Amino acid sequence: MLEFNEDNGSYEWWITTHPEQFVLDAEHTLDPDDMALHRVTCREVSGPPPVSGSWLGDRVKICGTRRELEQRYPTARPCGRCLR
Repeated sequence: MLEFNEDNGSYEWWITTHPEQFVLDAEHTLDPDDMALHRVTCREVSGPPPVSGSWLGDRVKICGTRRELEQRYPTARPCGRCLR
């Protein structure tokens, strides 16, 4: 697993080179009530960045396989768009 919390360029590189992987989107505090699991290709965590210009900012992205992320962060809710 890789954690991205400041380097938006490295995060964008990783998501484009690992399209089969998954992303956990969370606050920096890793609040278990505010974690969402996404496919890398989900528009919630990839593509053109939000208005702020960065995918990170006040958020952290933890990237890896679905199994790794679900085992480490069992309270993460699946994204309603990409993991229905």
